[in-house]
Amino acid sequence: MADPTDNASKKHLIRSSQDRCSYQHGLSKTTTHPILRLQETELTRKRDSFLERIGGIAPEINRAYLIPDRSRYCLLISDADGFVIEAYVPDGYERDFERSGIGLGGLWDERMAGTNGIDMALRSGSVVTVTGPDHFHRCFRDFSCSSVPFRDAQNNIIGTATLVGSASRRQEEITWCEQMLRLASSRFQVRLFRNFHADKMTARLMSRQADGVRLFETIVACDERGHIEANLPLWPDVPVPAEHQNLLEKHLADLKDLTISVRGPVQDVPRRRIRQLIPPMSNSLPRARPSEALASLARQGGGLDLLIERARKVLNHRIPLLVCGEAGVGKVQFVQALLGDLGLISPLALAFDCAQEAGEDRFRIILDQARFHLEYPVERCAASMLLHNVDKLSVSDQGELEVFMQDVEHSCTRQEQPLSRLVLIFTADREWASLRDSGILGDKLLYLIGQTVIDLPPIRTRDLSKVLDILLKEELPDGSSISPRAESKLLEHNWPGNFREMRSVIREVLICSNGHRINLTDLPQRLFETETKGTHCTVNSLRDALDSTDWNVTKAAKLLGKSRATINRWIAAEGLRRPE
Repeated sequence: MADPTDNASKKHLIRSSQDRCSYQHGLSKTTTHPILRLQETELTRKRDSFLERIGGIAPEINRAYLIPDRSRYCLLISDADGFVIEAYVPDGYERDFERSGIGLGGLWDERMAGTNGIDMALRSGSVVTVTGPDHFHRCFRDFSCSSVPFRDAQNNIIGTATLVGSASRRQEEITWCEQMLRLASSRFQVRLFRNFHADKMTARLMSRQADGVRLFETIVACDERGHIEANLPLWPDVPVPAEHQNLLEKHLADLKDLTISVRGPVQDVPRRRIRQLIPPMSNSLPRARPSEALASLARQGGGLDLLIERARKVLNHRIPLLVCGEAGVGKVQFVQALLGDLGLISPLALAFDCAQEAGEDRFRIILDQARFHLEYPVERCAASMLLHNVDKLSVSDQGELEVFMQDVEHSCTRQEQPLSRLVLIFTADREWASLRDSGILGDKLLYLIGQTVIDLPPIRTRDLSKVLDILLKEELPDGSSISPRAESKLLEHNWPGNFREMRSVIREVLICSNGHRINLTDLPQRLFETETKGTHCTVNSLRDALDSTDWNVTKAAKLLGKSRATINRWIAAEGLRRPE
């Protein structure tokens, strides 16, 4: 059979299928409903038979892995005969797919359904995309179908997984779908192989290029001495390299040109020679200077410039990062700017707000997706998991996260290339000291997620004039302005709610003012009430701090937890003078 990884060979396979449909099967291209459906009783029997063969529910073919959020993709799971035994259709688009017979119970045998992805994947044994006019029947030409065969532990094809989308999707999107399907198929087969050889030690053998890119992978089962008793190539789309051939009865320690990853029941390979293949990690960053978004944050002062540089370095080496700080200090914006600066925004990103009700094991599904990316990284495409408000996790979810982080720690010892590791970022809605002392998170979990801690300062310790200027540029419509007295009053406020409070005040003022100029009288009354109640205490505290530091404004600012600019404004407003 022709190599299905070659574009010319794929076109040849499609032409051959279309010829068979016309001359051998006698199909008509204008048939509007060519798909036959199983009755419910027969469908149930086939589904149970498939699940029994694979050992129950397969997490690798869960729609959460393969269907992007809010997408219009339909996921079809078929058995070896081409019957769709599971179908996940996006909400609101059921009728679009059902109208063409794309759904549960359909039979996608070429003899009736014409040229299609499911049948071609079963025939060729590799990932195949049939799109638009490649379909024999015209009723399917609005769709693009990427299919991958599923194999068991003995390398027999037992079914397929298919992503069905619009025929107008770009080539980059088709490539991404094929890559994700390959990963799911590979992980599926690895699980079946390990279950079949559960009493033996298993290992993954990988050959790599000099830059760390994986070329080929084989999974093997060994006896207790480390001799290979069974092997299974995981990438059937490409020719098997010489170093992956004739592996039976060889000892793992004799495989000099392969990277070996061992998994129980024996973790230490007998007589295995450990070679140092990990290149020294460079301290260089993708770019010499931060992006404009991060640079704008750094200009706010409060030590943000040093925190940003530290965060860039550790995240570039894929160290788990915990971003702490009071509510409203801009943790989400900081993380987004950081990911954008390092080029880590990708379609493989996972995000979850731990403060929301998880429901239906949503948190566990997120961790399973992250494990998938952890075990099967996509070359040159960063996968990431961002957990917001990790301090709000339930006790049971904390246990799940702790187990996951231990898996991450173990995985990092086996991965040669830091850039292939999973990007892990967590945020907490409180300062690090408060999080550490509260006991909300167990010590083990706390230091697993907080391998690097970035404690974002509240805006009252930053240069408020720069903070206010940024928000005014974001919120003020063109042609609007703010009076000096109103601006001064905003700069004097303590802002316990940080960005969230300042933004809400500005928006309230814009709604309630004349829309052209913000004046002092437009500001909400609560700003003045706070000042009236705290003026006496503030003045006394300011005088005490200046006296204690011999009128060193910088030191006084640190004592009061304010910026130097704020202290200077207070001194001028109160008419204080340095003693002679």
